[in-house]
Amino acid sequence: MDIHPMGALMRRFVVDWLDRADPEVPPQIMAPGYAIDIAGVQMPGRDAYLEATSGQLARFPGLTVTVHDAMYTPDGLAALRFTEHGASVRGGSAAWRGIGLFRTEDGVLVHNATEEDYLGRRRQLLAGTPDPVDPPMVAPWTEPPAAPDADAEQVVRRWLDAGAPVRPGITYDDGMTRSDLLEAPTVEVDTVVVAGRRVAVHGLARGAYAGGLPERPDPDGTEVTLGLAALLDVAVDGTLTGHVVRDRLGVHRALTR
Repeated sequence: MDIHPMGALMRRFVVDWLDRADPEVPPQIMAPGYAIDIAGVQMPGRDAYLEATSGQLARFPGLTVTVHDAMYTPDGLAALRFTEHGASVRGGSAAWRGIGLFRTEDGVLVHNATEEDYLGRRRQLLAGTPDPVDPPMVAPWTEPPAAPDADAEQVVRRWLDAGAPVRPGITYDDGMTRSDLLEAPTVEVDTVVVAGRRVAVHGLARGAYAGGLPERPDPDGTEVTLGLAALLDVAVDGTLTGHVVRDRLGVHRALTR
């Protein structure tokens, strides 16, 4: 089986760049204008991204990325669900979840919309006990691209238009805080990747804090913004299953300032 160019590119991103921390790789696989949206902030330009990511790689030398799920489209889009894990130079180790949506042009990466569970990482480092890493996807780089299914996309968009209500088949973050962190949220979507009946989305949810984060008092109606990324499977009957990763740390910081 041949590796599709999208699978080959994402393998270079994960293995050659992040796992090996090789600074010569990003200029080979990313456009100079490569931008990343994460936690409600955009880092415009490859240099800004490299500065931020190199700092994380220095904090977690030997950091490893385990890919649990991958999807690709024929027109140069991709989505990955992954865990980053490693030991911190400040002590302790952690394994934290993430979902990233990627766009390419002319064979190189130009945009990444992603969220990582930094609150889960913080919890593990403070407790001194890392979470176990879920099993990897057996063959993430040879997953065949799939054309989008319009019905599946509409099912997910209706769910988002309804405020992305909690569904029993969806795993949220590390599973250790309540799933419905916001009251009556609205969701603004900025990125969508559809491969067959699989849909990945990234956006911002806005609403009143509903409670459930550690070290926080009861909710007081404070309005907050919550970055989110999801990778979902859409059954023929419209049932959604999959994973959501949210910027809980950003909400935690906003509430404790």
